[in-house]
Amino acid sequence: MPRRKVSGERRVAELALQLGRAAYGESSAASLTPAQWMALRFFARANRFSRTVSAFADFHSTTRGTASQTVKSLVQRGFLTRTRCTRDRRSATFNLTDKARRQLAADPFEAVVQAATTLSPAQRDRTASGLRLILQSLSVDRERPAPGICTLCGHLAGGAGRGFSCQLMCEPLAAAELEQLCVYCQDCGAGAGGRPGRRG
Repeated sequence: MPRRKVSGERRVAELALQLGRAAYGESSAASLTPAQWMALRFFARANRFSRTVSAFADFHSTTRGTASQTVKSLVQRGFLTRTRCTRDRRSATFNLTDKARRQLAADPFEAVVQAATTLSPAQRDRTASGLRLILQSLSVDRERPAPGICTLCGHLAGGAGRGFSCQLMCEPLAAAELEQLCVYCQDCGAGAGGRPGRRG
């Protein structure tokens, strides 16, 4: 029987899946589930507009109910704090506690980050760009926003010497916020039509 050739796109998808599993394969620190680890990472990286249950649900490609249960469990365990959103009093925002920051210092995902240093800077840029295109395509098919960063976003205004701002939120942005995840990112760098996510 002739050997069936595996398509290039399947190899890419399988390798991405293997990398995702590698982040959890050797650690049961604090008995966190993969979903709880994902939530901690998200709230550590998300900007102030995106630290909500619905934003995490979009990022994790899950339902709001499932995301809510994950976030609730982290609040109960002292990893997240809940505060009323100043922009929308019906919503709540979530922030890491010191306990969560200590836990992230032992994040098994950092082994994958370290392994990525074996790539040259140019290889990292090409790999990140390709994976971003895949995520953007999935977000269009599933009608979910694909979180990105301000430096790739069409809503970013301003520049060096005159400050930065988000045209969608009509708010100034600190330089440190430009690399944080935003669920409302219109990712011009991905080459596909991004769009704002939900605000709740």
